[in-house]
Amino acid sequence: MAHVFCTLSNDQLYTNYEQGAGGVSIPTEKVLIKGGAGIANKRLITPLGVATEVDDKQLAVLHNNQDFLLHKKAGHIIIRDKKADPDKVATDMQQRDKSAPLTDADYLDENGPKVSTGERA
Repeated sequence: MAHVFCTLSNDQLYTNYEQGAGGVSIPTEKVLIKGGAGIANKRLITPLGVATEVDDKQLAVLHNNQDFLLHKKAGHIIIRDKKADPDKVATDMQQRDKSAPLTDADYLDENGPKVSTGERA
């Protein structure tokens, strides 16, 4: 068993496809990796990272998925052999993705409040 640690805001359903008749893509394998980093849960706890346990077959599926590999390269995904505290693992990972909710820190800089331009930092 492996543990996939994730700092993405949303769950990710990584799906692999193969070409069917007429060039239609047919889903063949799916692996759900839990997200929710930076999102308060029903107990108002905001995790820095989330862990999902995967077996060897699921891990092979993930390593054949281009979206998973992009998230891993960007630093939002890390794989470990042992169980660990997701918040501790997340301290060495990319903390926020573009879908993360805004926080007070997004509106402040060293000179005070930022002027809103309609774009996220």
